[in-house]
Amino acid sequence: MVWVVKHGRDFAYPDYKTVYPREPEFKLNHVVATIWLHVLEKYIDGTVDLDITPNLDSLDKIVLDAVEMEIKNVMIEGEKCDFYYDGSKLEIYPQTEFNKGENYIITVEYRAHPRKGLHFIVPNKDKPNIVPQVWSQGEPEDTRWWLPIYDYPNNKTTWELIVYAPKDFTVLSNGTLVETRIEGDWVIWHWKNEHPMSTYLITLVAGIFDVEEEDFEGIPLKYYVPKGMGQHIWRSFSKTKDILKFFSEYTGVKYPYPQYIQVCVNEFIWGGMENTALTVLTEWTLHDEKAHEDFESEPLVAHEAAHQWFGDLVTTKDWGNIWLNESFATYMENLYRRHWKGEDEFVYAMYQDLKAYLMEYGTRYARPIVTRVYKYPEELFDRHSYPKGCLVLHALNNMVGETNFREALNRYLEKFKYKNADTEDLRKIFEEVTGLDLEWFFDQYVYNAGHPVLGVKYQWISKEKFLRIDFEQKQKDDSLDVYRLAIDVEIIAEDKIVEKTFQINEKKTSRYVPLDKPPKAVLIDPRFKTFVVIDLNYKEEELLGVLRESKHIYPKLQALEKIPKFKSKKVIEALYNIIVNKDEFWGVRYHAAEALGKIGTTEALEKLIKAEKEVLDKKVRRAVIKALGNFKDGKAADVLKKVLKDKEESYYVRMEAAISLGKTKIPEVMDYLLSEIDTPSHAFVITRGVLRGLAELGTDEALDIILRYTDKNRPTLVRVDAVMSLGKFPRNKKAYERIRDALRDENMRVRGAAIAAIKETLDPEFMSDLNSLIESEIYDGLIRSARDTIKKIREHMEKGTEYKKLVEEIEKIREENRHLIERLERLEYKS
Repeated sequence: MVWVVKHGRDFAYPDYKTVYPREPEFKLNHVVATIWLHVLEKYIDGTVDLDITPNLDSLDKIVLDAVEMEIKNVMIEGEKCDFYYDGSKLEIYPQTEFNKGENYIITVEYRAHPRKGLHFIVPNKDKPNIVPQVWSQGEPEDTRWWLPIYDYPNNKTTWELIVYAPKDFTVLSNGTLVETRIEGDWVIWHWKNEHPMSTYLITLVAGIFDVEEEDFEGIPLKYYVPKGMGQHIWRSFSKTKDILKFFSEYTGVKYPYPQYIQVCVNEFIWGGMENTALTVLTEWTLHDEKAHEDFESEPLVAHEAAHQWFGDLVTTKDWGNIWLNESFATYMENLYRRHWKGEDEFVYAMYQDLKAYLMEYGTRYARPIVTRVYKYPEELFDRHSYPKGCLVLHALNNMVGETNFREALNRYLEKFKYKNADTEDLRKIFEEVTGLDLEWFFDQYVYNAGHPVLGVKYQWISKEKFLRIDFEQKQKDDSLDVYRLAIDVEIIAEDKIVEKTFQINEKKTSRYVPLDKPPKAVLIDPRFKTFVVIDLNYKEEELLGVLRESKHIYPKLQALEKIPKFKSKKVIEALYNIIVNKDEFWGVRYHAAEALGKIGTTEALEKLIKAEKEVLDKKVRRAVIKALGNFKDGKAADVLKKVLKDKEESYYVRMEAAISLGKTKIPEVMDYLLSEIDTPSHAFVITRGVLRGLAELGTDEALDIILRYTDKNRPTLVRVDAVMSLGKFPRNKKAYERIRDALRDENMRVRGAAIAAIKETLDPEFMSDLNSLIESEIYDGLIRSARDTIKKIREHMEKGTEYKKLVEEIEKIREENRHLIERLERLEYKS
C-alpha cells in the first residue's frame, strides 16, 4: 500500500513551524530550591542551586528559563558571575568556558510574582472568606514562572524543595519529607525527590488541610483536602489502593515511588495533575452522598494514577509525542473501569471517547496524533491526544492480543523508566514482542490525520441462500483514502450465530456468507475492537433487529444513532421499552431516551413523560429529562417543573431539568427557574443549570439575572456558565459589555468562557477584542481558542455564506460549548 501523508485540516495556522525537541546543552543532575512563601502578598523569594554537567565540548554560557523574575544574584561554584536577563531567559556567563563532563553548581537568587505556574488563592474584596492556599501547575512549561530552570521534559533531574511557610500551613511536595523545623515565624519543610523526573513535575502545595492515611503494600497513601471537607475523602479516594494494585499487576511494574499523595485544592485550573507521587486535584472531585448518586471521582483518580507510570516514570521526550502520556492514562483509566465495573462499562467508556474525539474532529480540526507542526504546547492537550490515542491503543491491543500488549507495556516501562521516550521507541518495543512489522499501523493511525469511516449495508439473497454485506470506506479527504481494517461481524440467524472477521483493505467491497434464512440482526464490530466509525445504512426493521437481538451494547449504540430518522409507532415503542427495561445497560437506555427526544413527535413526548415516572436510575433519568427539552410543550414543562422542585431528586437530574425547562421557551417557567437558582449542590450544578435555562429563554429579564451571576463574588464555575450563557444574546449591548469585561478577567476560566460566548455569537464586532486578548494572554490554550474564534467569524463574513449553513454552524458551536461544560463536570482533561 502506498501511503500519502494526511496532515489534516484547520489545525496549523500559517505562522506555525516545525518544532523539534530541544537539545539540552547541559545535563541537569540535581536541583535544590529554597522558597520563602509570602502568601497574602502573592510573591516568593527564592534561591535555586542547580547541579549541571555540560554536554558540549565548549560551552560559554548556561541558559535557564525564567519568566518575569527579579534576578538578584547569580553565582557559579559560590563565586559571582556575569549574567544577562531579558524577562524570559537567564544567560549565565562563566569566567572561562564550561568544560564538558565536569560538574558545576549554579546558584540563582531571585524574587517572583508569578502570574502562572505558582498560584496564590487568597482572600480579596470580592471573596473575603477564602482560606489561603498556594499550589503549582507546571505542565506544559510553566515551572519557569517560579523557578529558574531548564523547563522542558527531556532533561530529567532529582530535586529538593525547602519551603519557608507560615506556621499554620502544611507544605507538600514530591518524594519524601526529610524534616520540618521552626525558624522564627516560619515553619521550614524539606522535601526530597530521589527519582529523575521532568521539571514540569516539580510541585509545591501549601495550605490548611484535613488528612486521611492508609497503606498499600507498605507504601503510605495520603489524602489532603481543604480544611472542613474531610468527611468526603473516602467517597472520592476509596478505590486508590485497588487502582494502584490493578495498574501494578496489568503492567508488571510495581508502583515506583515511596508514597502517593493526592491533594484537592481550590480553584485548580484543570481536573487533575499527575505530579510525581503527588497528584493535585480539583476540589470538585470531593462530593456528598447525594452527588454520589450520579457522579464518580474514580475516573479522574485512575487517570492521574496511571500517569505515575505513563508520563512520570516514562515521559514523552517532547510535546509532539504527548499522546504517550495522555492516551495511555486515558486507556488505563478505561481498563480500570473494566476491572471495576465490567465489560459493558468499559465499552461504553470507549464509545464516549469516540464521540468526544469526533466532536473535536467535526467542529474544530483534524491533525495527526503525533505532530511536529504546532505553536503552543498546550494546544496539543486535546481530544486527539486523549481519547483518539486511547482508541488507537485499544485497536493495537486487540490486534496483537492482550498478552502481547501487556508484555510490550512492561518492556517499555522497564527500558525507559526514569527516562524519556518517543513513539518510535514504543513501536519498536511492540515489534520486538510480537514479531510483527507495525509501521503500517502507526502510519495509519498515529502519523496521519483523520480516521476510517465504514458504511455498511446488507441484503439476503433468497435464491442463492446467502447474505451479502457491502462495505464502503467513506472517510473525508482529510483522512487516508483507504485504511487497512479487520472487522468482526456477528450474524444472528434463526437457529445459530455466525461470527466472521473480514479484512477490509479496499474502498468498496462485498462479503458473502451462506445463510438459509434472512438474518435477525447483523452486528458490526460488536465488541468494539477496531478504531473505525461505523455508519449503518440499515432500514428501520434492520435497526430494530439490532436493538432486539444484540447481546453487545456497541451495536445497539450504533443503531440508536441512526434510528431517530424513523418516526414510526413501532420505533417509538421499541425505544420506550429500552428506556424502562431495568435489565438493559444504563448507557443504552440513556441513548434510547436521547433518540426518542430527537424523534420529536407528540407520541414520543408521551412516551418520555411516561418513562419519567418509571425510570429510577439517575443517569437514565438525566437523559429522559434532557430529551424533554426538545419539546416546546406545556406537558413537558409540567414534568420538568416537578423534577426541578423535587428535593429528593439528584443534583444532576435537577440541573438537566432547569436547562430543558428553559428550552421549552414557555415564559411562565421563569419563576420556577428563579426559585431554585441558589439551591446548594455539588459544583453548583443546579445554579449553573438554571443559568443555562434562563439563557435558553432569552428574555431581557433572564439576561439581567445572568449578568448578576457573572459578578466576581460568585463561585468560579457559576461565573463560567453565566459568561458562556451571554453568547445566547446576540447584538445585546449589556451582554456584549459584560463579555468584554470577562475577556479581561483575572480568572483564566472566565476568559475562556468569554471566548466561547463570542464564538457562539459569531459577531465580527468582537474581532478587535479577541486580537487584544491574543496580544496579552499568558495561557496558550486561550490564545488558540481566540484565534479559532476569529477564524470562524471571518469564514462567516465571507460573501455568499448561506443563512441555513450559518444556523447549522451556530448549532454545532452551541453543542461544542455544552460539551466543554460537561467536561468540567466530568473533570477529565487538563485542557
